[in-house]
Amino acid sequence: MLRKSCLQKGTLIFSSKWAVDPMFLPSIADHLRSASLVISHAGSGSIFETLRLRKPLIVVVNEDLMDNHQSELAEELANTKHLYCASPQTLHQTVADMDLNSLLPYTPGDATPVAKHINRFLGFPDD
Repeated sequence: MLRKSCLQKGTLIFSSKWAVDPMFLPSIADHLRSASLVISHAGSGSIFETLRLRKPLIVVVNEDLMDNHQSELAEELANTKHLYCASPQTLHQTVADMDLNSLLPYTPGDATPVAKHINRFLGFPDD
């Protein structure tokens, strides 16, 4: 049962029972922490910020993007059961059909080996 909704466009947040009361915030982290479900655009920052907080997530892909990079990331994370992926046309059905218990926690990877390789390539000493 939906208790509260929070809609974001940039840093403009609409938050209340049915999305009124706009306010400006530098981050939506507090709203994400209190959410029981997040529906977001499919930008990588929004996706990973939400997954790190272990919140159930539905991403809505912007199908009008030229290279559709949002779709690639969203579909891969949906295939690995970390989130649900929808389009504006399928969002209603995705919400109706979702089983939040089927989602798996996302574990971030370790970027240290990649950073070390880049540092060596650029001639920086190993730490």
